[in-house]
Amino acid sequence: MKNILLIMSFILLTSFGLSAQPIRDDRGPMKKIEDLEKIKLVETLNMNEETTLRFFTRFDKFKQSQHQLINKSNNIIDKLEDLVKDGKGDNDAKIKQLVNEHFEIEEQLVKGRENFVHSIRDILDQNRIAKLLVFEKRFREEIRNALFRQRMHGQIPMERK
Repeated sequence: MKNILLIMSFILLTSFGLSAQPIRDDRGPMKKIEDLEKIKLVETLNMNEETTLRFFTRFDKFKQSQHQLINKSNNIIDKLEDLVKDGKGDNDAKIKQLVNEHFEIEEQLVKGRENFVHSIRDILDQNRIAKLLVFEKRFREEIRNALFRQRMHGQIPMERK
């Protein structure tokens, strides 16, 4: 129990320390989901204090690089949407270039995930790595299903541009 409280304190202090940075983060609800993910990860992987610190140092760095790539991908999708709406026939070359850039970023996301898993092999044993992979899949499904249920009940408005 003391370990869990210490770990949760670490996560909260880390969150407060990061929020004091001058960089603006508009992810609001996503931050809460990520904090919940961290707490559940600690429980699922049953890590000691040292392992938790080492793991989350790498995990946070991995997530930050993934967020940067996802933002790039989203910007490309926005540009593609604008080009498609424009409907001009002279956009084909630009569309092709952006589609290729999008898939390059998708490959980088997968490669980054693979590199992260390889990088934590000195921290977690194979059993815990397997638990991590299962946890991430199930956690994403739970969040997606919860959001879907809330949208179905009119609690979350659909975002439109």
